[in-house]
Amino acid sequence: MFIYIITFIIFIILVISMYRDLRSLLNPILLIIFLFLFYISLLQISFDSDYGFIYNILLILGFVGIPITILIMGIFLIYNGVIILRKEGYSKTNILSLFLGISILFFYFSIFVQLSSVYNSVNPYFAVLSFFIFYTFLLFVFSFVGYLLYSILYNLIPKNKSYDFIIIHGAGLINGEIVTPLLKKRIDKAIYAFHKSKNKNVKIIASGGKGIDEKISEAQAIFNYIESRGDVPLDKIILEDTSRTTYENLVNSKKLGEQEVNNPKFLFVTNDYHVFRTSTYAKRIKMRGDGLGCRTAGYYIPSAFIREYVAIIFKLKWLFVFLYLIFFAVIFLSYIPYNF
Repeated sequence: MFIYIITFIIFIILVISMYRDLRSLLNPILLIIFLFLFYISLLQISFDSDYGFIYNILLILGFVGIPITILIMGIFLIYNGVIILRKEGYSKTNILSLFLGISILFFYFSIFVQLSSVYNSVNPYFAVLSFFIFYTFLLFVFSFVGYLLYSILYNLIPKNKSYDFIIIHGAGLINGEIVTPLLKKRIDKAIYAFHKSKNKNVKIIASGGKGIDEKISEAQAIFNYIESRGDVPLDKIILEDTSRTTYENLVNSKKLGEQEVNNPKFLFVTNDYHVFRTSTYAKRIKMRGDGLGCRTAGYYIPSAFIREYVAIIFKLKWLFVFLYLIFFAVIFLSYIPYNF
């Protein structure tokens, strides 16, 4: 009964947190905790009700299906990483999926070594190392799944169509002046939202500065593309051409919006994998509004989500430090009885 109560309480807290602010970093944490407790509750219900078949299916899904799925995912990430390197070239972000895939396979190899070696049973340091690897794996898998699922959920939740400004986040340009296919998707999505808006006075903010290798600002390139389409009045477009980062896109656009409307509401358009993290920036600067995502090339999605996840980890670094302190405290307390 206790597990059911805890599961219900976590669910209520999750709903309240999402109702208060969909952009809260607490939401993905609560989501993964709820899903884990919900799974345990299903196990408990099937066991208490003598539904042996269902209980066994749940056990197989949890303790066999999930590990196999993660192993397959590791192999896929290595394959995906090779494709990205071939298509996009080498960079720190482009090796993320390859690195994660190799890390997953290394974890499974370490588990195999641990289970097949008697050295583990006589060497406490080897045991601690094994537990550390296992703990790290579980910690990052759970947090990544929570972030991934909530990012997908955030993108699926219908957005309020009554906003004052639609922000288009800039991206690199072709030959320093032509929008890329990625940026074109963002612009097309923003124009779609513009025509669907319930606010007839809504305006588009083209946001993006001029890079050192660009002939014009990204904002100007966005404006030029919208002008070529001919389906948005040009007086409905505002240029923000000084920002260099996502955070600056939001800060500068917010200032422009507040010059025209009191306490404006924004809709910021970027790629689907980038929407939730961008929304956390918006929350930080107290910007009213939501994010809207557009599709990304399939081969790039895994690496992109991993990159966003790494950025979230840095934002929550003290939480991870706390969780590792708990781990080392438990190891230390377990070690004391055998040495004093």
